[in-house]
Amino acid sequence: MSIKGFGFAVGIMVGLVLVVVLFKMANTNNRIKTEYDERQEKIRGKAYRYAFYTTVICQAIVMTLSVGQIDLPIQDYVLQFASVLAGCTVLGVYCIWNDVYWGLNNDPKKYLIIFVIALALNAFAAIGSIVGGGIMEDGKLGLPMLNIMVIIMMLIVCIELIIKRCIDRTSEAGED
Repeated sequence: MSIKGFGFAVGIMVGLVLVVVLFKMANTNNRIKTEYDERQEKIRGKAYRYAFYTTVICQAIVMTLSVGQIDLPIQDYVLQFASVLAGCTVLGVYCIWNDVYWGLNNDPKKYLIIFVIALALNAFAAIGSIVGGGIMEDGKLGLPMLNIMVIIMMLIVCIELIIKRCIDRTSEAGED
């Protein structure tokens, strides 16, 4: 395993531990698991289904490119990660627009702080990589592109949350 691969694996493990700790802190009952009511669970099930199909379609496209020996200037693992992030983005956006993004025990303010910190860390890593040597590996988009894709996904989710909140406030003001 290369140093970069080892570093990536260690980063994933540290990230998972950090996520568990942060979820515990950000939930109002100090539990890791987010709690949902029956309505939320049903809608989230539909969101997961759409996210799954999005990921499958993206993976089919990646496989078709590979079988067709179409060589894009992107590392294979970046394409794989893009497929996963596409599914995650669909999941998040669908949940936001159907009012099931936040669970019963979530503290949205604490989660938004976590989002901002995660966004900043990814931006710091991306900028550092670009300044330190670029985002290319062997003439293809490489590891730093993962941070850029996470930034894009998080910005989409944050923008959707803001838009949804504005729409909800407008409709509430109209009801009064």
